[in-house]
Amino acid sequence: MSARTRTIHYYVCLGAAGGKECKVKMKKLRSKKGFTLVEIIVVLVILAILAAIAVPSVLGYVEEAKKEKYIAEARSIYTVIQVEEARLENEIDYTDKPSQYNKTEDYMYAKICDKGEGIVYKKTGIHLLSIQEDGNGVISIFWKSEDGKTIWAMIYKNKEIKIKEVYHSL
Repeated sequence: MSARTRTIHYYVCLGAAGGKECKVKMKKLRSKKGFTLVEIIVVLVILAILAAIAVPSVLGYVEEAKKEKYIAEARSIYTVIQVEEARLENEIDYTDKPSQYNKTEDYMYAKICDKGEGIVYKKTGIHLLSIQEDGNGVISIFWKSEDGKTIWAMIYKNKEIKIKEVYHSL
C-alpha cells in the first residue's frame, strides 16, 4: 500500500434491519495534499483587507516624518541665520554710514542666502531661496529640500515653526 492511499473497510448490510447478510467492502481513498482554489482565494481576500488597513496608516507615518524633517531643516536654517546675523552685525559699523543701513542689511541677507555660495548652504547643505520678515517678527523661509521640493515655513516670535506649504517644484 502506498503512502498516498489508504484503505477504509466498511460493512454493508443487506436485507431487513438486523439482517444477517453483511458484506465487507473496501474503498481506497487518496489523501489530499495542497490547497483548493477556494482556500487560496479566501487567504488572498484576508491579505487584501489587511493591506487596505495597513497601507494608509503607514503612509500617514511617512508624511508625518517628512513634515518633521522639514521642521528640523527650518530650525537649522534659522539657527544659522541668527548666528550669522549676529556675526555680520558686529562686523558692520552703522555709525559711519546711517543712510547705508538698508543696503547693508540687504547685503547681509544676500550673503546669508546666496544660492550655492551662501552661508546657509555652506553650513547646512540646504539651498535657501529667500527669507522675508514681516513687521511683527514673523519670518518666512523658502528653501529647496534634498528631496527636490520647495518648502515654505513660518517661524514665529516664540520660535514655533509651522510648515505652510510644500511645492513639488518652483
